[in-house]
Amino acid sequence: MDISPNNLFLAPCSRTNKEGTYRHFVDTVEDGLDPTAYSGVPEFEQDRVAVWGVVGGNEAHWRQMEPGDVVLFYTKTKVYTHIGRVIETQENAELADQIWTTYDEGRRVKDIDEPWPYIFYLTDIKEVNIPSEDFHADIGWNSYYPQSFTRVVDERRQLLIDRYGSLAAALRHHRTETAVEDPEEFEEETEDLLSPPTEEPALTGESSYTEEKQKTRSRAFREAVRQAYDETCAFCGAQRKTISGTPEVEAAHIYPKSEDGIDAVQNGIALCKFHHWAFDTGWAAVDDDFEIMIRDRPEQESYRSRRRPAR
Repeated sequence: MDISPNNLFLAPCSRTNKEGTYRHFVDTVEDGLDPTAYSGVPEFEQDRVAVWGVVGGNEAHWRQMEPGDVVLFYTKTKVYTHIGRVIETQENAELADQIWTTYDEGRRVKDIDEPWPYIFYLTDIKEVNIPSEDFHADIGWNSYYPQSFTRVVDERRQLLIDRYGSLAAALRHHRTETAVEDPEEFEEETEDLLSPPTEEPALTGESSYTEEKQKTRSRAFREAVRQAYDETCAFCGAQRKTISGTPEVEAAHIYPKSEDGIDAVQNGIALCKFHHWAFDTGWAAVDDDFEIMIRDRPEQESYRSRRRPAR
């Protein structure tokens, strides 16, 4: 994203602290909304548009938002994971009620007792990896997380401009200089994982990688599994992408890391977000013959076979 924004906003959507908020983030920012599905949404050229909103306590920050401004989304501990560019703002409490309903399994929780009527629409949603501690140090913050939706105020924004020349340059620096893996090493690891094995690999075992090497291997595993399954969910055949073109499917370990499952394509399965959740929570499983097994009721200890997933 080659950008020179006037303002920079920070939006916390941590999956650790606010699971329901993160779920909304996936639904309305990462996946985007069909603008024709809601009568109050402005007309946009694209089929899907990213949308987010804030509560009344953040109205003052929202009022300063302009088209072209940039929002960083904090969805992982100590990491900003997504970036987007504002295209329009809108105050619409009725629309907010339609888009963002109750969450956390139906409970009303503190930060949704009040709806999110101060809406903004975004484009160019991209995944990034910006360590918050490094970024916050550059704007003079001691905390590693943003406590609430906020605009980076002028004097702190100026610190970035003075150091890097522009906000765009500052964002490029933090997106590239602090990357967790070497691009060539990542590509080599991905190719290695996709290469036919000379012998049947063990699917469990202890890792011999260093911490940095393991980070690269883990990301290469996710990419290799997506490619091996042609970016298609093995359970339902879904092949969806976000508005930025990112595949929706995720790589799951058949033998999980908690049971010493290794990062090998043979130990991976590509699943959409719903079936990844079902897999992780025990509603679905894969047996030794790679048959999908479904549990019909919570009290059941056994599964029933559905069909064989693509390998």
